[in-house]
Amino acid sequence: MNGKVSMKTIASSLNITVDAVSKALRDSPEISEATKAKVRQKALELGYVKNSLAVSLKTGTTKNVAVFVNDLYNPYFAIMVYKIIRLLDNEGYTGVITLSNGYDLRMNDLSAFFTNKCSMAISLVQPTDEVAKTFAENAIPLFVIGIKPTSDSVNYAITDDYSGGQKAGEFFLKKGFKKPIYLTNSPSETTQRRYNGFNELLAPAIGKEVDYFRFDYDGKSLSDAAKFIKDGGYDFVFCHSDYVAVLLRRVLKEHGLLDDVYLMGYDNVSQYVDLYDPVSSIGADDDKLVKEVVATVIAMHTGKRSPAQPFHKVFPVQLVER
Repeated sequence: MNGKVSMKTIASSLNITVDAVSKALRDSPEISEATKAKVRQKALELGYVKNSLAVSLKTGTTKNVAVFVNDLYNPYFAIMVYKIIRLLDNEGYTGVITLSNGYDLRMNDLSAFFTNKCSMAISLVQPTDEVAKTFAENAIPLFVIGIKPTSDSVNYAITDDYSGGQKAGEFFLKKGFKKPIYLTNSPSETTQRRYNGFNELLAPAIGKEVDYFRFDYDGKSLSDAAKFIKDGGYDFVFCHSDYVAVLLRRVLKEHGLLDDVYLMGYDNVSQYVDLYDPVSSIGADDDKLVKEVVATVIAMHTGKRSPAQPFHKVFPVQLVER
């Protein structure tokens, strides 16, 4: 479509008000999901989102960095966001914390990016292919931490989750446990890599695939998980995160099962904060990870590194017994 595409253009084409379009693009609860879907589709058809990104790029001399996250209850994400914001601040940049909805970073989650005229983004949420393509087409740096993106154009820094799963499996065998299970509340590819390492090391030893239980996302509760663990006679639970491990520990304690089950977490949150009784965990040097990401983001912004030269790095992990 020729000419400037505005919210008024979208409103006219759908015969609704500009205010309704604005609220739909901001995912306001005042607008129905059906109307939101129509507005988003029309915005994409007319090129509104891409035009907004282009404007952001043209005004990209700002030192504003969007930091996308979808969960601040999990201490790991709060810690990582804190580290990112502090490092950016030390370099004269401003981190704009943006909460996205769901497990994917979608086009309609980018409104804060436009509003704050951000020049680049760091995400702890998996971007959709459409988001990745849009950032790449406009040469805007997009970095993902903790999740391996499906698009090679996206910069990423991840921990060696497969190796982490293997380390949990080696610990299981070394300590003489009998029956393992993997517990997660996430549908991400990260959790799959952790399970794959755990399962592929243990399956030959136990003669079967390691059982896998996902709560919350599948409509099952943590109490369902505790009952499943009890009924199945599991004595070792490898949890997707320390947060999951701590939540499970509370439920197992309520059911009088805590002494019968060993919990292994991931992220090693206790190395940074003393939020709760620590669990044995697997984690990386997150300080080093965040420093490299922030340094590379800034290098791309200042032209010292080309956005066409992607940053793809896997950080080693270690197991800490507690």
